[in-house]
Amino acid sequence: MKIRRSAVILALMLTACSGQNAPHMEEMTTTLSVEETTAANTEEQTEKKQEQQTDGLIIEDGMLHPILEISDPRDPAYTNADSDILRYCVYVETDYDTDGDGMDDLVKVFMQVPAPAAEGKYKAGTIYDPTPYGAGTVEAVGDGAEPLYNEAPFDYSKLYVQGQKRTPTDAVTTADMARDADSSDWNYMVPGSGEIGYTYANMYDYYLVRGYAVAECSGIGTYGSEGFELCGTDIERDCHKAVVEWLNGKRVAYSDREGTHTVEADFSNGRVAMTGASYGGTLPYEVATTGVEGLETIIPIAGIANWYDYTNSQGVSTLFETHYTDFLSGLNSGGTFIDDDWTVPDDEYGSYLWQTAQDQDASNGDYSDAWAKLDYSHDYADIRCSALVVQGLNDFNVTTKQADLMMKAFDAAGANAKLLLHQDGHNFLDNTIVNGELWQDIMNKWLAHYLYDVDNGIENMPKVTVQSNVDGSFTTYDSWQDAAMTAFTVQSTDPDDVTIVDTRTLAEYAYQYLTAEDSDIAGRNWKEVYYPQLGVYHAAHYIIDVPEGTKIMGTPEIHVKMATSDVDKDGLMVTAVLTDYIDGEQNFKAYMIKHSLNENLPVRTTDRIDMGGGLGESSIHEYVQSNTPYKSFSYGWTDLNNPACGSDASEYTAQDPLERGQYYDYTFYMQPTAYTIEPGHKLMLTITAWDPYRSFLDEDYEMDPENYTQYNEHKYSFNIDNSSVSAELPVVK
Repeated sequence: MKIRRSAVILALMLTACSGQNAPHMEEMTTTLSVEETTAANTEEQTEKKQEQQTDGLIIEDGMLHPILEISDPRDPAYTNADSDILRYCVYVETDYDTDGDGMDDLVKVFMQVPAPAAEGKYKAGTIYDPTPYGAGTVEAVGDGAEPLYNEAPFDYSKLYVQGQKRTPTDAVTTADMARDADSSDWNYMVPGSGEIGYTYANMYDYYLVRGYAVAECSGIGTYGSEGFELCGTDIERDCHKAVVEWLNGKRVAYSDREGTHTVEADFSNGRVAMTGASYGGTLPYEVATTGVEGLETIIPIAGIANWYDYTNSQGVSTLFETHYTDFLSGLNSGGTFIDDDWTVPDDEYGSYLWQTAQDQDASNGDYSDAWAKLDYSHDYADIRCSALVVQGLNDFNVTTKQADLMMKAFDAAGANAKLLLHQDGHNFLDNTIVNGELWQDIMNKWLAHYLYDVDNGIENMPKVTVQSNVDGSFTTYDSWQDAAMTAFTVQSTDPDDVTIVDTRTLAEYAYQYLTAEDSDIAGRNWKEVYYPQLGVYHAAHYIIDVPEGTKIMGTPEIHVKMATSDVDKDGLMVTAVLTDYIDGEQNFKAYMIKHSLNENLPVRTTDRIDMGGGLGESSIHEYVQSNTPYKSFSYGWTDLNNPACGSDASEYTAQDPLERGQYYDYTFYMQPTAYTIEPGHKLMLTITAWDPYRSFLDEDYEMDPENYTQYNEHKYSFNIDNSSVSAELPVVK
């Protein structure tokens, strides 16, 4: 999530008309029996419902097919005249006055509506993208929110004060908005970066030509909207919920920021779906926890369920700076500046950012109130919608634990949730074939079912779909995290009873290793390769005796006894890594994310397909494996001075100081995974200190020497009782 470019994000909201109410019994004719009357009314309602949902749409093979021709919203000469898709912006009124101007904040929504829906020929479902990056990011915050800080205490309660509602003069329709629309409302140059506004305007063309509507809203405090950008908070959540309510007919929106005219979502059928990736995949999950009426499904892609576990793990910060959400808030805070060049931020907002950083830093990796309010994983009681959760097994940014937390929440809520695990990194699945079907078609079927009641059986797809690390094929399973935990023998590569891990020279080694340009070292410059090649005093290595063909699916657990003399320190990272390899460093094929936190797998084109509606052909691709002597596939991080940490974030609290030199029991709850050990391969466990790939790297994985200098001053060491190390792996029989 801490990125200098926005990850691809989708968010879908769709609405559907409810069926006609049955007439009162006293008004019905008495010439039919009760049974005959009920049957007749049911048939009439079904016919009317079918007519409402399919008139003007083409629904075949369980999904919507193209009915419109695409037009380009980026065309400088664009108008809605003669376009099959009508584009305009509205301003949805929230229930918060976060900027303290006396009026409830408005959030700007960019709409793309099929003309037939605006004309009343059918009611459209709406794809709603909640990506904060879309409206434009603040260039000055590319490396952190510090340039916006106002070092003054901030009272969070001020954010919850309600302002006045606007008094409109009259109401306008979608057709009115389309007629008067100005393309500069969405095609503008973002100050500083020079990017074009509404980044994802063209991303949903596949759905637009099939008759879905699309909404893009970056949310409160972003450029074009009012208020403060409040990453991860309940206020940010509620303001996106307000957009769902407007699409569902339960919320007011205006034609402009002055609130001159109200605008009804008269094209909408009352049902909503949200989907997105990264920050944008987080917001659908947040809104789902509210149980808002009309939200029928979400498709979170690499979304976050718990901001604590995104930036911390088992009592230790996994980032160099403990604070984080202030960065994303500031990065997307274009609406909070008081000058057009985005150089003078609102003082109150600067105080909010500073206070947020202070509160998160104070936790030093422990679970605190500052993180509890950004944890949605236990807030599942009101979830009513379904979910299709998508997660990359090689995503080193938003890790697999987040998807696991979402699945557990939906299961606890009794809601229908499916999980799709693919081999790519922090990415989406467009133009990928999954079990013989184009990913967009799978989403189309999912949306058609939940937004138009299309009886296509997609809701009964298997619980879990996993892409194999061996050959890229997809296999389905009936459950997730239910594999039997199996104990395996662990053999230390150190002949001594105790292995010592020391950080005194680790910073220098990691910096040289990961920034080297000579061929001998640069060839190893993959994050999976770094860990198994760590040497004496930098790490301990163990061989886990697993049978060939062992299929791991779930959360591995590593148990170990460790002791330290650095008992007066806190937040000391210890890292565990599971690595697949062959004796003698022989190369094998694996799905490798090279170098960067935000890069993805290489792909090759396997086919081309016409997307319809004038979109032309798109390349269909598949992921390509690379040669490597190692493949690290699951990671765990814990605090050396907090051995009591459990598997749940709420357990990661500070404890009493340890006894110097005394051994304590630790458990690494590793990142959930799905991985098969091929014939001839072995499994290595590495235990080391701080992890450079989590702690220090920017988006290009370039080391920051200043950070390393600071960490050189933060030295610690620990001893590992090699006889105590054991592994429990979830094995699919």
